[in-house]
Amino acid sequence: MPLDFLFRRSDTRREDWRDVRATREPRLELPKPLPKVPDRPPLPPPAVAGAPPPESEIEVRNMSPREMANWAHEMYMLGWITWDEYRAAQPVELHPDYNMTVGALTGERAEPDRPRDMVREWEERLAFAHRHSTRDDTEARRLHRIVAILRWQAGPQDYAA
Repeated sequence: MPLDFLFRRSDTRREDWRDVRATREPRLELPKPLPKVPDRPPLPPPAVAGAPPPESEIEVRNMSPREMANWAHEMYMLGWITWDEYRAAQPVELHPDYNMTVGALTGERAEPDRPRDMVREWEERLAFAHRHSTRDDTEARRLHRIVAILRWQAGPQDYAA
């Protein structure tokens, strides 16, 4: 045929011009399905077996240190935290000498009735304990459990953090 020269390729490695088309076509792969995100972060097991789920009326993202003390008492009475964890969950701002000790060092006065994000504050306290503790520190384990319960009660908006 007189027009065969139009379909010839200068590349002699391939036998047919259709091979070029087959290798240049994009290959589409299906995207991997996203993992299912649970509604809430996992809840640690209760300190007392058979304790009911901790449903508190207190908003953990907007509570004062006094409300935190009430929350800790409620969790202890429900059996979700132990006595030592209850003692660790008490905010230091409730101590009567806070302004003369910690407040004098930091320059901040105690504000036990000012609401704040307790999940964030306890996460910072846990990070401090991890930085300044030994490998097997019981205080850090207590704080980790308190933070886990606070995160669970905060709900799904905290899961991505």
